[in-house]
Amino acid sequence: MKKKTHKKENASSGHSSDGPKQVIFKNYIEEMEEKTGEFIKRNPSLMDTKFYLFQTIQNKDLVRDMIFNLAYFYDVNYTGNKDFIHIPNISNILDNILKYPIMLATQKDEYGSEDILGVTTVKIENNKSISENPYFPTSNETVLTISGVLTKPNAVNSNNIKIRGIGKELIKSSIRAAYTVNKTQKIRLICEVDCRNMNSFNAVVKAIKELQEEKINVNVAVSGYYEILNSQGDLEEAPTFILEMDLGENRNILNEKVEFNYLDCKSTELFSELNNVLEENTKELKQYVNKKDDKTVIYHSLEPFNALNVSIEVGNTANGNERVPSIKELEYVQKDLI
Repeated sequence: MKKKTHKKENASSGHSSDGPKQVIFKNYIEEMEEKTGEFIKRNPSLMDTKFYLFQTIQNKDLVRDMIFNLAYFYDVNYTGNKDFIHIPNISNILDNILKYPIMLATQKDEYGSEDILGVTTVKIENNKSISENPYFPTSNETVLTISGVLTKPNAVNSNNIKIRGIGKELIKSSIRAAYTVNKTQKIRLICEVDCRNMNSFNAVVKAIKELQEEKINVNVAVSGYYEILNSQGDLEEAPTFILEMDLGENRNILNEKVEFNYLDCKSTELFSELNNVLEENTKELKQYVNKKDDKTVIYHSLEPFNALNVSIEVGNTANGNERVPSIKELEYVQKDLI
């Protein structure tokens, strides 16, 4: 389907004078506008659901409200393993608004306010040196990162109809817009996933499968992972996979089945044992060691393998690290700023 030219395209021009960044914003604006119609066509009972980029909000009061709404949304709706997702504070959100496409799914609540159903941020970088981002070392390449994907659990509309699949739809749009951008300017698209985070891993895989069913030439591979060590040389957290999308390049990737089984990992040495499982089941091509503040980050570039053929036995290795919402602190910050 031929894309229309929308007046809201100009919303991207205020965020960067850099040409490639404008192209990225423009494509994400168009993708989200088309997503609303597509989603409603498939889900006619969810007519009040809409998708859009935060940066297209024109009303200044609504912009202010949505900044606080996003902070509340992340705080209240994520209580899982705190290593799985970085919860942005108001300062992080403000910084992201100025730099990156922030994709939203919302509906009107009973008071006419925007009720957030899901959000994700697509970060953009183009580093001069591989040491600038030790978690995915690249230089002179435009890299987009799907980050902060979160949806409202058990969301329903005004007719009490359950709203499903918002996170998958946001990931699909993240990939589809990048696929379009890649036709005119070469980019790379990745997603960082804790090696135990099956929900996020499976969400990316499901999004890719649906795009393939729609005859869009994309795929996803595990192309590396990183580990973070403290000053004593001990792992600070579980290793994190880098999932990289193939945006129509048809790169060579291994299609054999790969299994990561963490069931025998001891809780006393959990992170190092998880790392051992990854080492035993992958083939390393190159290792990058960089310093980040007082930490050492080791990135393992792997012979890429098809993420659609990966199975992971997590067991209880992700349990016992749940985060606690800090809503009272957020209320205090909001009152102070207003």
